[in-house]
Amino acid sequence: MANIDPGATSRASRVAQIVRDWWPAPAFVAGALLAQQLLLSSRYDVGGHAAEHLAGATAPLMAAAVLSILFWATPRARRQIDLLVTAGLWFATTLLVMVGNLRVVDDLVAAGYSRAPTGSVPDVADHSLANSSVWYAELAALLLVAAWRRRRHVGNRATIGAVAATVIIPPWIIPGAGVIVLAIVRLAQRGRGANHR
Repeated sequence: MANIDPGATSRASRVAQIVRDWWPAPAFVAGALLAQQLLLSSRYDVGGHAAEHLAGATAPLMAAAVLSILFWATPRARRQIDLLVTAGLWFATTLLVMVGNLRVVDDLVAAGYSRAPTGSVPDVADHSLANSSVWYAELAALLLVAAWRRRRHVGNRATIGAVAATVIIPPWIIPGAGVIVLAIVRLAQRGRGANHR
């Protein structure tokens, strides 16, 4: 007769429960990374300054994953129009970031500077949309943070952290980094079972 270790069964059961409860969060991130590979990395073979702009073009893919996690962790928010509108606004501004950066990449490739380092690229690409759209995304992210605080889905400390992240982290690196802070906070609250609605 085989002995079954009740501790091992209990651990396996806990692991299975964690996987069942939390699989959407890594799935959203994996989906964004796969989309990045299929839509951008496989299409462009660039380096230097063009590669920097190509990395910036991934903004809406990251935004889609973060927003999916945020609304998954806060089911009640899916029925609140103001949160859906501010999330849509932030996502739309990240699409502008993508369009602006891809225009720069295409201009650099067309001019023969697809691998030139930033310091040696002449003024051959129109950077206007790439430069301005990140600031639109910052503003939209701040509106989104304010809307989530107004609806009391996050507290004052989380709001301050989200605003600080948005303001401190340069928008050309992460446009609207505070939304990532909100998603992390809501995941933590969901994990504790607090405010899970």
